[in-house]
Amino acid sequence: MKLGFSTTSVHWRKRVLPYALVLPSTVFVLGILGYAIGVAVKDSLHRYPMLATTGTFVGLDNYVNLFQTPNFQNSVVVTFVFVFGTVILGMALSFVLALSLFNLSTRARLFRTLTLVPYLISGVAAAVIWRFLFNSDAGFVNLVLRSIGADPVKWLSDGTNALIVVTLANTWKIFPMSTVLLLAGLQVIDKDLYDAATVDGANGTQVFVHITLPLLSNYLATSLIWLTFASFNMFAIIFPLTAGGPVRATEVMALYMYRLAFGELNFSLASAVMILLLALNLFFSLLFIRLFRHREV
Repeated sequence: MKLGFSTTSVHWRKRVLPYALVLPSTVFVLGILGYAIGVAVKDSLHRYPMLATTGTFVGLDNYVNLFQTPNFQNSVVVTFVFVFGTVILGMALSFVLALSLFNLSTRARLFRTLTLVPYLISGVAAAVIWRFLFNSDAGFVNLVLRSIGADPVKWLSDGTNALIVVTLANTWKIFPMSTVLLLAGLQVIDKDLYDAATVDGANGTQVFVHITLPLLSNYLATSLIWLTFASFNMFAIIFPLTAGGPVRATEVMALYMYRLAFGELNFSLASAVMILLLALNLFFSLLFIRLFRHREV
C-alpha cells in the first residue's frame, strides 16, 4: 500500500498551518494592544475633569495644546537627541561586536552569552550602576579622573553631560539585542559566497559592501527598529538615573507622559503623548523597512 499526501494537504501544512498556529497568540496580543490604543485615542480626544470618568469631546485641542507647551517642545527635542544618539552609537557597537562574535572560535562562544547580560539586567539596576559610575562626588569615573590629575566632571548635575550619560546608559542596556540580531544574520549567509568572491579577487571591503551588507538588509532594518522603539519608549533607566533633570535636560517624551498622567493627573494630554509616541514608532519602523527593502539581493 502506497502512502502519501495530496497536493492540497501539503499546501495546507506548508502555507496555512504556520499561520493557524500563531493566530491565537496574535489575536490575544493585538486584542490587548488594540484595546489600550483605542482607549488612548478616545481619551486624547476628550477633556476630563480631575478624577472624572466622563469628559467633553474636544477633538484635536489636546494635541494643539501640547505643541504650544514649552515643556513638551523641550521633551521632543530631548527625545530626538536621545534616540538618534542611541541608534547611531548602538548600531556601531552592534556591528563591531556582532562581527567579532561571529569570528570567535567554538571554544570562545561563551562570550556570545555574556553579551546579553546588560539586556537581562533590569532598567532600575542599570540606572543604579550608571549612577554609581558617574556620581559627581564619589563616582568611579571621577575617581579615575582625579587619579590622573584631571578635574572631576559634574556628570549628572549638568544638562548636556546628563543627557550624554543617559544616552550611554540606554545604549549599553539595549544594544545587546541588536547585536544578537545582526549575529543571527551573519550566521545564515552562505560561506560559499565569500569563497567565490575571494577567488574572483575581491578584497575585504568589497566583500563587506557587496555581500555582507546587502544580505544583512532585513536584519539591519530589524535592529534599527528595535533600537528606535526601545529608545522612544525608554523610561526605566532615565527616571531612576536623573528623573528628567537637571532642569528637564533629560526629560524625554515617555517621562513627560508619566508626569502628565501621575503628577498632574491629566490623562487626556498623557494619552495624546502616547499616541504621538506610537506614531513616531510606526513612522520610523516603516521608514527603515522601506529604506532596506531595495538593498535585498
